[in-house]
Parts: sequence; C-alpha cells; structure tokens
Amino acid sequence: MGDKPRILGIGIATMDIYCHQRRMYPGGNEYNIAYNAGLLGADAGFMGVFADDMAGSILEQTLLDAGIDTSHSHHEKGSSGYALVDLKDGDRVFLDWNKKGVTDLYPFTFTEEEITYIKTYDIACISWGARVDKSRMKKLAGAGVPICYDFYDNFTAEDIDSISPYIKFAFFSCSHMSEEETKNILAACVRLGVRIAVGTRGGEPAIACDGSRFYTQEVFRVKAKDTMGAGDSYISAFLTNYLSAEADESFTAEDKITASLKKAAEFAAAVVVKDGSLGVGYDVDPNDLSKIINL
Repeated sequence: MGDKPRILGIGIATMDIYCHQRRMYPGGNEYNIAYNAGLLGADAGFMGVFADDMAGSILEQTLLDAGIDTSHSHHEKGSSGYALVDLKDGDRVFLDWNKKGVTDLYPFTFTEEEITYIKTYDIACISWGARVDKSRMKKLAGAGVPICYDFYDNFTAEDIDSISPYIKFAFFSCSHMSEEETKNILAACVRLGVRIAVGTRGGEPAIACDGSRFYTQEVFRVKAKDTMGAGDSYISAFLTNYLSAEADESFTAEDKITASLKKAAEFAAAVVVKDGSLGVGYDVDPNDLSKIINL
C-alpha cells in the first residue's frame, strides 16, 4: 500500500433536488464516500453509471473537480437518478424519486479489466442500493477484492447471512434498534467472516465489533442543518483513518478502531451542518426538471 489509502466507491450517483430551496445537490452513497475520502486525503475513485443528461454531466464534473478518478465509470443513454427532498428540522425527507435511472437499468457485470482496476484500491465500497447483486459480490470477493458493504437500515437476517462471507467491513443504520439488538447483528456479521462491523444509531452512540470486543463512540453534538449523507461521511472517515493506521505497528488493533470511530463521528458532525450531502450545490427550477434530467 502507498502512503495514502486508496478507496473506491462502486454504485450510486444521484441528484438530490430540494424544491423549497430551488437547489440541487450531487450525492448517492458510494458517490459521497468517494468524494469525502478524497477530501480526507485518500486516493479516491468512483465507478458508477452517468446518464447523458445535464445532471449526469454535473455529477461527473463535480467529482473530477475534486480530484476523484471516474475513468472506469460507464456512460449510458437515459435518466440520472434523482430524489425530491424536503427538510424537517434538519432531517431529510424523501418526497419522490425515479426508480428507473441508469444505475438501475445498466448494473455492472464486472469485466476482467474492471476487476484488475478495482484491485488497485485497498477497498471497494458498495451498498444495498448499488444494484450489485450477491452473485457479483461473490465474483469480486473471489477475485480478491476487499469489500466494504453498507446494509442501510432495511436489512434482513437473510441479507446478513448471504453477504457477510464476502466482505471485510460492514456498516448498518441501527437507529430503529436497541443496543442489544445492534450488538447481536454486528456479532453475527463478524462470525461469518467480516473483520469489523459498525452500527450507527442516529443520536445514540455508534457500536463496532471486531470479534474480540465491542466498541462504542458517542456522537459529536451539533445542530444539524441537513442529515443527508451523514452515514456515508461516517464510512469514508472511518475507512480513510483505519486504512491509514492499519500499517502503523505503533498502534494496537483496538487503538486503530477506537481512533477511527472517533474520527468518523467528528467528520459526520462536520457534514450535517452543510447543505446537501457534500455542501456542493447548484441552482435548479424544480418545475422544469426536463432541462437537466432526461425524464
């Protein structure tokens, strides 16, 4: 591994459209992870599907301007993914979204050449929403790709059983669960082969498990302006710090996890006071979306 950790997001690029602000913000789980990892000093890449509409161009250009490698993304005819969003006391509320964007229609199959590229990274980040099915996860893992997987908050026991054997890092949104339920899920994950499993719990302390013990990390209290992208920022900060510390033999395994959880909580607190996922926004007329998206 070089001096900087290398982190790749494989998955969703989407435009979050805030009608009440007449603003739109680039985002999407792996898109945000790649952007934030670059911001935190990693060599970051994003491998997604960009549509041939104005939103697709803006989504890709935003990453390129931030120094994120998009060289192995695909370009397809169709509609960029988008969501119509409102804010209620700083919490994002999804009003509507398109279910047939280019990411849905043209999922990756992962060619040999793409797998060779992916393996130049220390970790590939994929989520439930990335449209990478279990057979493709198995294909990547079988080729020796280390995977971080975000299960979101709608995971099932079957998801945990079928995906955990192929991944190294697992993240869950567990604000709807008790501390005990969260710990049980993380422990089950690690038993199936995951190195570190983390459950974020909204305003409650996050919990991590590495098989030998549980770790907790308080959230940093801030007045949230917009919670969009908070979980993604948490993942990017945890991974950037953990992968940087991994080669340092002056840290114990426990210290690496503890320090990375703290950095993740700090960075997530800095993100929820920004507009949108990344604090990068553009003006838009929500009544005339066909100008920017192939509807």
